[in-house]
Amino acid sequence: MSDISNTKDLDNKKEYEFFDRAVGEMNRDIADTEENIEYRKQTIKAQKKYVRDSHGDMDDHEFLQNMNSINTDVMFIDNAQKKLDKLKHHVRNPYFGKVVFRFRDGEQIPVYVGMNGYWSKDIDDQLIYDWRSPVASMYYDYEKGAAGYDAPDGHIDGEIVEKKQFDIKNGTLKSVADTDYNVSDNLLIHALAENSGTRMRSVVATIQKEQNGIIRNNSAYNLIVDGKAGSGKTVVAMHRLAWLMYTHRKTIKADNVMIMSPNGIFGDYISSVLPEIGEDNVPEKEFDSLMEEILFINEPFENKLAQSDVIIDSKYDGGELIYDPDTGDREDSVSRILNIKLKSSVWFFDKLNKYIEEYINDFRFRDFHFEKTTFPETKLSKMFKERFARDPYYERFGKIAYFVAEQLEDEQGRAFNTSKRAKVEKQITGELIHQYGRYDLVEIYRGFLDTIKDKYPYVCQYTNEYGEIRYEDVLVIFYMQVLFYGCHSYDEIKHLVIDEMQDYNIFQYAVISHVFKCRKTILGDIYQVLFYDPGETVVDVLKKVFAGEGCEICQLNTAYRSTKEITEFCDKILAGEDCVRPESGKMVARSGKVPEVSDIGDMDELIMYITDKDLDAYDNVAVLVDDEAQAFRVSRELEAEGLYVTLLTHQSSVYSGGLVVLPKFLAKGMEFDAVFVVNCGHENTHSYYISCTRALHELYVCNMTGEL
Repeated sequence: MSDISNTKDLDNKKEYEFFDRAVGEMNRDIADTEENIEYRKQTIKAQKKYVRDSHGDMDDHEFLQNMNSINTDVMFIDNAQKKLDKLKHHVRNPYFGKVVFRFRDGEQIPVYVGMNGYWSKDIDDQLIYDWRSPVASMYYDYEKGAAGYDAPDGHIDGEIVEKKQFDIKNGTLKSVADTDYNVSDNLLIHALAENSGTRMRSVVATIQKEQNGIIRNNSAYNLIVDGKAGSGKTVVAMHRLAWLMYTHRKTIKADNVMIMSPNGIFGDYISSVLPEIGEDNVPEKEFDSLMEEILFINEPFENKLAQSDVIIDSKYDGGELIYDPDTGDREDSVSRILNIKLKSSVWFFDKLNKYIEEYINDFRFRDFHFEKTTFPETKLSKMFKERFARDPYYERFGKIAYFVAEQLEDEQGRAFNTSKRAKVEKQITGELIHQYGRYDLVEIYRGFLDTIKDKYPYVCQYTNEYGEIRYEDVLVIFYMQVLFYGCHSYDEIKHLVIDEMQDYNIFQYAVISHVFKCRKTILGDIYQVLFYDPGETVVDVLKKVFAGEGCEICQLNTAYRSTKEITEFCDKILAGEDCVRPESGKMVARSGKVPEVSDIGDMDELIMYITDKDLDAYDNVAVLVDDEAQAFRVSRELEAEGLYVTLLTHQSSVYSGGLVVLPKFLAKGMEFDAVFVVNCGHENTHSYYISCTRALHELYVCNMTGEL
């Protein structure tokens, strides 16, 4: 109910009256829905009893009629229960904003904006508009004055004559505020000052204009969003998915969308956003999981974690590396880092594609014989190398089989029926593949490496000490497989979201391009990467891989996550690293404690340092260390002090908050109220930046001078 006594603003009395009217109707709707559900339950109960008691006297027709009636009532209850759950959630906070829009003809409409829309039966009109509706976009995009929105029939121009924000909590209207701004700074700062939760939350009430433009972008085939740490990239991606499923609800359902997640913890962390907005969660997939599912080579291979450990242990920070062939150590860290950099480069990608093209062009076909027909080598070669050159190599044989079957029909003077034709084409395809399509991908890859080993003597090292194909090499082989054989496992996906875009190299994006033939939203920060190269950023890679589909690049330059002091501290980390982002100093001015940097002698001193901090006011505190072994040791020591600690590893899939200890690479995309960054020895600049930008309110940097 509204609390009119708590406001002196009599001019807003009508807003409290509207609120009571809206909540009253929603509560009546809830009561009616509950009554209908109960009535249907009783009806089902009576119908089932009748079927049991009269089953022997029923004919099949009457039995089916009764069962259909029961099933109809069950479906009604399912739908009504979903509506009821949504209404009960909605009535607690029915709306958060309002604009009064005046059309050019002078007519005015009030547009109340909420998490979901609500149609009033009392007035037979829209009472509250879903934040994703076209008319609601004005709340985010315009101040008072000239405004407009894109309606289904075209653009509508007019004027916003009134704009308000509402503070509603647990079904009570606390306050009404007039505003001249898109979303007022006070409302935003209040939201940002709250503690982080165990799950990412919806931000529909505080979406900023630059974020709203990305969420509602309907023109880009591939939308690339480069944003600084804390600019809201991930939450924007989730709200964009909600907008897409609302706007294209006839063609895009939850199972037509997928998120490429960096790890299982991240997937759990974002799992509440879509249900909070009223949408079903969408499937997620880690790239390594995709590779394990699709790649069919027999040789064992590394995962990303193994490569990450090598990079972290190397302490490489982007400087020049010189390979020494006399080391004799096939796992020498210098040669491994050089290999990772080379085999992730655009140059290597282009060189491999040229080699494969020449490999295919040099392939010599022979006349193909099937039953009593002969398909000439010249026609076979022309079709394979020219007519179907855009198709994966393996799939070209299926298309050629169509023409071989046609020739067979012509020579036999009769047309096969549909079943016979399909069987013949399948047999021809199998024979063509048997003769010409049996590729040993690893062997072809080794042949390619031999062609560049004079220039890069370390390049032929493609297995680790355990005989596993290294991660940087198996990504290349995975790309070769989808290039040769194609992949249709995910053709039902109509939109793919890729978060932490800087974590993927050119071969991974090339795989994604072949596997997911759909529109994409790709988000990340070009500076949150271990190997930063200003001459070849991930944005450059994306523009190359998706050049044929088209890319639209947007930037998010305002930091919202951290306090002013933490943001400035993090920006200084990248100073001198050739990391200049337009408007890089832009942030929401929320003040807090200055980050604390301390030298720590050993494990005992570190544990004492952490436990001495008064962090009881915070829900989520993280200790970030280099690797999982360190995380295990630190968590064990903290537990010995009587603290409840959660250890997160690459195998973890649930994040429950509290005090957590985890490797730095798992913290990407997450945020915590307070963060302890533990540095052992030389720290990679960009890894350090990633770790520090996880903190919302307090940041402590612990530079270890002794063993951890």
